[in-house]
Amino acid sequence: MGNKDLLEKVVLLTGASAGIGAATARQLAAAGAHLALAARRQTRLRRLAVEIAGQGGQILVVKTDLSDYTQIRRLVRRTLAVFGRIDVLVNIAGWGSYSWMDTAKAKHLETQFAVNVLAPLHLTRLLLPDMQRRRSGHIINMVSYASRVAVPPQTIYAGTKYALEGLTDGLRRELRPWGIHVSRVHPGGVSGTEFNDLAARRGGVGFQSPGVGNLSRESVARAIHRLILHPRRELMLGRLYDVPAFINRYAPWLVDWAMAWWVRRKRKMF
Repeated sequence: MGNKDLLEKVVLLTGASAGIGAATARQLAAAGAHLALAARRQTRLRRLAVEIAGQGGQILVVKTDLSDYTQIRRLVRRTLAVFGRIDVLVNIAGWGSYSWMDTAKAKHLETQFAVNVLAPLHLTRLLLPDMQRRRSGHIINMVSYASRVAVPPQTIYAGTKYALEGLTDGLRRELRPWGIHVSRVHPGGVSGTEFNDLAARRGGVGFQSPGVGNLSRESVARAIHRLILHPRRELMLGRLYDVPAFINRYAPWLVDWAMAWWVRRKRKMF
């Protein structure tokens, strides 16, 4: 979309320093949106801000560790101080550690739930008074197909996404009387991101999506752009993943058997 169809829209975007977040920032900047970009890696954020500056909207960079509530609160306050409002919150930031439950680090368990579940909730709670006052707004949560099929070594990560899906649905119903839209996005495998490599390195267990039917990060960014223009309940991206989701729902015993076999092989139990 080459036109400025998000002109003057204020978007708070987390996870903006790389991957889907950075691609979404580029996409929304080209559409004229004002952007508040949040992530831990400030150097990358500043580099991105320089790249997309001058495309129509103002860019605010806020270094933020989303596992720290104080920094989350500062992010919302700074965004409101600069722009006066927040029209759209896009929770893209995600944190994963691929491990077995018996070897998982306690800190990694806590960080995954802090970043993937608590941070979107804290951000939503803090910006809601402004949205409710204006009776307008849109909250978009990045959920993933992991909320439909929980498999090791993504067990903990998938648990955060199951939680976020349920919370997103509840929020959508709770906030509808104020005219506030709440959407969830479920991408399958996405190329051009660091997520899988980082999660495997942290937890020590390698895991890769099949590769077939993977999305580009740019295609996910375009889908988020369209979702802002035309809000809907859910957005399923990478429909090849509907197959394992269908099997998991109607023949979970088959997924149980296949993954148990994989775990035995991976852990050299036979």
